[in-house]
Amino acid sequence: RILVVDDEPLKRITLQIELSEAGYEVFEAADPHTAERILASRPIDIVISDVRMPGKTGLDLLAHIKQAQPEIGVILMTAYATIDTAVLAIKRGAFDYITKPFTTAELLERIARLEATRPAARAEEERDEQFGRLVARNRAMRRLFAQLRGVAETDRTLLICGESGCGKELFAEAVHAAGSRADKPFVRFSCAALQPTVLESELFGHERGAFTGAIRQKAGRFELADGGTMLLDEVDDIPAELQVKLLRVVEQQEFERVGGEESIKVDVRLICATKRDLLQMTREGRFREDLYYRLNVISVNIPPLRARLADIPVLVEHFVAKHGTLAGDTNGRSIRITPEAMEELLRHHWPGNVRELEHVVERALAFCGGEDVRPEHILPLTPDRAATTDAAPASSDKRGLTETVSDIEKRMIVMA
Repeated sequence: RILVVDDEPLKRITLQIELSEAGYEVFEAADPHTAERILASRPIDIVISDVRMPGKTGLDLLAHIKQAQPEIGVILMTAYATIDTAVLAIKRGAFDYITKPFTTAELLERIARLEATRPAARAEEERDEQFGRLVARNRAMRRLFAQLRGVAETDRTLLICGESGCGKELFAEAVHAAGSRADKPFVRFSCAALQPTVLESELFGHERGAFTGAIRQKAGRFELADGGTMLLDEVDDIPAELQVKLLRVVEQQEFERVGGEESIKVDVRLICATKRDLLQMTREGRFREDLYYRLNVISVNIPPLRARLADIPVLVEHFVAKHGTLAGDTNGRSIRITPEAMEELLRHHWPGNVRELEHVVERALAFCGGEDVRPEHILPLTPDRAATTDAAPASSDKRGLTETVSDIEKRMIVMA
């Protein structure tokens, strides 16, 4: 997949046709700003960009690519070649440099050389982009994957923080699967909105006759997780009277069942998850300070989806593959998300994060009738879909979907 960036329409369209005939999937942009939006909305392997353009230059675009998606290969082209410019381009990370006018063969030769350097690197990138059932292209997420691979082999308590819907349970599951306890139990339990007596019984078990209705002995979740990993989700909801008991489990790996006197020893790797600021809760006296520091041995913060728009296309691709049967009979054809539909997804604020995106994709597949997914299949999103944030650069493009469709129509007229 190649992105051609040039402010000369004729050159841009010519390259698109020639490279398409050579077997490449080609996208084009008239300026670096449009190029950055395309790079955020779909996977691109190679960028071929002019150097001199109004406003931002090709070198500016190169700097953006090397900072945001360094795995993309860049070839710069210009009619104003100088040794200094060539050296500067290579020094800043461009793979190669080509002077206008050039032949298609000359460009294809450079692309071939670039592709020859990519298989091993791409295999490593694909490994970095996956962690268990999680996928990401955003650099911060890939660094988080690498960090968690490093801690998976340890038995240290892990605290996972992040907004609702950002995949905290999947992160915990991936850490368990990557560690030495992978063949042992992985027990999930949510502490949200349970009465203290019910929560205590669920976590630690109870003896027969411990309370009305306790007609038999019951093992708690910590016993069921013995030898493996225990995920306590919404750990911030644990009431103060049970925080002391949890602290003992963390420190000594032992507890008593409700109504029992015998201490039960367990060997459990504990992972806790929360959407709240536990440190602030500690300062306000709503969470024990000693328990907080015992849980916060290793902590990670999962960025919200609106802060990592580059992940949306790869997540959408993943969900389309996962839920593709919802689209009905496609005659063996893969379902495609149209650029207009992807534009709408990129503009949405995603308060429900990855969980919300998955539900939107599921709904779109159910509505598309086996055809490509278009904006009408995913709309309406919630009213905040046009909300902007500092962390979402694509939403700073105020031209909107109308002009995006207009751009596509103009290109089709030129190519007709």
